[in-house]
Amino acid sequence: MRVLFVVGNLGDYQVPRYQALERLAQGRGHEVFLVEVFGKSGVYGFPQDRRAAFFDTHPANCVTLLKEASEGDGHTLRVAVRLLSVFRSFAPDVVVTLGYNTNYSIVLCILKALTRRFSLMYMSDSKADDGTRYAIKERVKRVLVSKFDAALVAGEKHRTYAESLGIPMERSRIGFDVIDVEYFSRMSREAVLEAPEIRMRFALPPRYVLCVSRFVARKNIDLLIAAFFQSGLHAVGVSLVLVGQGPCKDALLEQIDRLGLAKHVVILSSVPNQHMPGLYALADFIVLASQFDQWGLCVNEAFAAGTPAIVTHACGVANELVHDGVNGFIVEPGDESALAARITQLGNNSALRERFSANALTSVRRWTPTLFASNTIELAESMIGSAGRTQEVA
Repeated sequence: MRVLFVVGNLGDYQVPRYQALERLAQGRGHEVFLVEVFGKSGVYGFPQDRRAAFFDTHPANCVTLLKEASEGDGHTLRVAVRLLSVFRSFAPDVVVTLGYNTNYSIVLCILKALTRRFSLMYMSDSKADDGTRYAIKERVKRVLVSKFDAALVAGEKHRTYAESLGIPMERSRIGFDVIDVEYFSRMSREAVLEAPEIRMRFALPPRYVLCVSRFVARKNIDLLIAAFFQSGLHAVGVSLVLVGQGPCKDALLEQIDRLGLAKHVVILSSVPNQHMPGLYALADFIVLASQFDQWGLCVNEAFAAGTPAIVTHACGVANELVHDGVNGFIVEPGDESALAARITQLGNNSALRERFSANALTSVRRWTPTLFASNTIELAESMIGSAGRTQEVA
């Protein structure tokens, strides 16, 4: 079986996933070819060190189509021409692509319709409660998704949404939103031994609650600040550390000043991935107060560091990775009082934090690149006939 793996930009999160996929595929006698469409990330402003290290090894069977372009730049015609060239030389049986509505995934749909020579799988973490859904838009999505044969998604609620768009349950698997758990756990343990240096480097307080999030409205950072103030933890020496940037920053700074929290809130605009394990390891717990969040990879990272989480039920990790009262708390989005109560409870109970911490480490062990690779390959194999030809999907 020949598998073509197509992503917009092979960011740091994607590298261990792809490497696990490549190892498993080769172990089963399959061949994998990586296509990175854009050489620059349209999401992360800081250097992607794992991506750079990956390409520095000059891996075989991989190509970047537009090295100087970034995601969001377009270049649909150039992408189409270069993708077609890869197809002619590699002749895949199965194509795995990121998303179902990017310019390159639509090009892949057209190629599939024209050639009918390969099966097409998309990767996504969309779910039904990701904001307001409009009937017309959902119908258009169903038409588009009908061109795909399978989906690798984040969790079970994401499988349900994929089914609503036309992907049968037997043609979907979970495991898209995973991280290199072993790496984060190891780096977190090492960070604890270097705690004074890390605290000095980032001006971290002795105790803090951590939030890693873009500063956009739906992330509810303002509600978190208000709930933190209401919790009263700042009065007993606990601070709030915010890692992120975005258009709401000025409004958040005004809110912090208005509440008299300037000495109790630290904002770190950009922290490279290799330093994040230390921030997680030294935190009491993290909070993701989003109105909705497709998943919440920061929770995977926190759990790998043994750090509990408070999330809203509209976050993808809720009831998939985070279990209420087991390794964290789940609250209603927008409920400031409930969030404040849970922040107070977890902030004032070290024994509860320790229990949640142990359970967090246990919970995240499954959500690794191995899960991503095994479910991707199993889906791909299910679409291939015994003679190695791609099956037509009814």
